[in-house]
Amino acid sequence: FFMSANGRSKKALIFDCDNTLWQGILGEDGFNGIEMSPETKNGAIYREIQSIAISLSRRGVLIGLCSKNNLKDVDEVLASHPDMVLRDKHITIKKVNWSNKIINLKEISTELNIGLDSLVFVDDSSFEVNLIREQLPEITVFQVPERLYEYPKMIRENIGLFYNPTHPL
Repeated sequence: FFMSANGRSKKALIFDCDNTLWQGILGEDGFNGIEMSPETKNGAIYREIQSIAISLSRRGVLIGLCSKNNLKDVDEVLASHPDMVLRDKHITIKKVNWSNKIINLKEISTELNIGLDSLVFVDDSSFEVNLIREQLPEITVFQVPERLYEYPKMIRENIGLFYNPTHPL
């Protein structure tokens, strides 16, 4: 709240993909092996995260992906996975490749023409989260909680980062 009270609201929410937007590792588990079905306990959690992202995108928050993955595989999931509700039309920018996430996040900031301090990044990997906190401290970083059921609550509790109270929705 403090940041948005000073007019410093965040502008972009950037997600990793594997174990962040869905359960599983696309490159290992395959298109049919990743889980985000509303019918399963864990799948429903990832579905809720995607729904929150869609609702933020409708309110003008830029949604992006920064993931070590094959772009073609991720594009296929975005285009045609039956359980995926977050689609290409909701995503403003994608850095899906095997480059360092530090480089990719800097490129996202440059291409969107917003400061690193306008980015919020969510990843499941403590290695990636700690690396970004250390090398790009301007970026607000959240790690997918070990207790997966706490994940949607964590995102919801931080939605205030994206809004400036002088411009309420």
